[in-house]
Amino acid sequence: MMEGVGARVIRGPDWKWGKQDGGDGHVGTVRNFESPEEVVVVWDNGTAANYRCSGAYDLRILDSAPTGVKHEGTMCDTCRQQPIFGIRWKCAECSNYDLCSVCYHGDKHHLRHRFYRISAPGAQRCLVEPRRKSKKNAVRGIFPGARVVRGVDWQWEDQDGGNGRRGKVNEIQDWSAASPRSAAYVVWDNGAKNLYRVGFEGMADLKVVNDVKGQNVYKEHLPLLGELGPGRTGPHGLQVGDQVNVDLDLEIVQSLQHGHGGWTDGMFECLSTTGTVSGIDEDHDIVVSYPSGNRWTFNPAVLTKVCSGNLSASTSASGAATSAGAAGGAGAAAAGFAVGDLVEVCADQERVKALQRGHGEWAEAMAPTLGKIGRVQQIYHDNDLKVEVCNTSWTYNPNAVTKVFSSDGSVHGNSSGDRLSVLLKKLFESHVTGDANEELVKAAANGDAARCADILARTDGARADVNGVYGGHTALQASRLFTFFFTKKWF
Repeated sequence: MMEGVGARVIRGPDWKWGKQDGGDGHVGTVRNFESPEEVVVVWDNGTAANYRCSGAYDLRILDSAPTGVKHEGTMCDTCRQQPIFGIRWKCAECSNYDLCSVCYHGDKHHLRHRFYRISAPGAQRCLVEPRRKSKKNAVRGIFPGARVVRGVDWQWEDQDGGNGRRGKVNEIQDWSAASPRSAAYVVWDNGAKNLYRVGFEGMADLKVVNDVKGQNVYKEHLPLLGELGPGRTGPHGLQVGDQVNVDLDLEIVQSLQHGHGGWTDGMFECLSTTGTVSGIDEDHDIVVSYPSGNRWTFNPAVLTKVCSGNLSASTSASGAATSAGAAGGAGAAAAGFAVGDLVEVCADQERVKALQRGHGEWAEAMAPTLGKIGRVQQIYHDNDLKVEVCNTSWTYNPNAVTKVFSSDGSVHGNSSGDRLSVLLKKLFESHVTGDANEELVKAAANGDAARCADILARTDGARADVNGVYGGHTALQASRLFTFFFTKKWF
């Protein structure tokens, strides 16, 4: 479990331990993992305790750079750090644009653009909300200007002038080149100066007595400690069955492939196609299969795990968006939309591109949503809509969608029975991926009671959960939509 040792953390969504940490936003260091479910943290105020990191998540990872995690072949396109240490933030709207954590939270690049959060090489990437729609929070602890005394791991004799003597943090530095932002340079009141560990290998040489504010961060965008299950998967967090992309420039991929299977011209398909991990060889290289039938061996550093929902937003991002949207409920109601409404996305790509300017912007990955039916998840203060559509979640200009069915059951526009039947079929197209819950919901949406009974009666492991959800609906909800659309008389 050494992968997370040294990470700088703050309290997470399931925190219930009062002010052990010094208060919301105060920072600590991961000292060690007692088990896959429990972690020991030393807070900057000197308190040390065990916390949950599985099932319930007491902590968020503020900065994992001190652990030494790095993304080979990447570079921050603002500060030019190369490679990126800690969390990698990849723009979802631009081609091959990355930020380090310092620049991401420092509001570099376009605030309207959405980003993928990639916690480690090969780790699952998660799409977060645009920073423009998210709240920033202050963090406090051992930062420049803080007053400190010796801490629990002090082993530097009387450099500080003696136990209890104070000093001032001058700068946060690297203890080593492989462990950025893992130390603090302190000027003691006796005039001595030196560098001390704050995160390196989980060590805490210092304890804060007068903390100061650090960089403001997008707290809800930070990963939960333990969320990715450190130490429980294959190399770089990948395992057989994972969906992966190659998100690096060709020249970098070719360089990283030396000694890891090499590069051939036939591998160009990997740059634009999602593959599936089909094996991990004895050298810990990753074997990936593609729809063409080809199998290629990769250095795990070139691969990025794709979320199972493709472009689904992280839970933490949704939480941030909810608070942002709640403030604008009155304005949104005036715009004629409510959470739960079914809407149809405009099918005219050029029109949608134009409408998206200043309203979440346009990304090529949105193209499959054109003309499709989705459900309004949230409404922002500026009346923009967060819509779940095609198992993805995007922010839309309200003028880019048309309401077809309200959460209160009323139908809108010129929706005739024939048109509504077409819309329902769009919402639940008959093609299925093999997921039993998806198959059940689509059968219910098509009014196929016999098919539903057959799916629920299966005993081969592919049996569906009667309360399973697909496209935001259970089978019962989908059948009610079918009944409403096809039994109502339309005039």
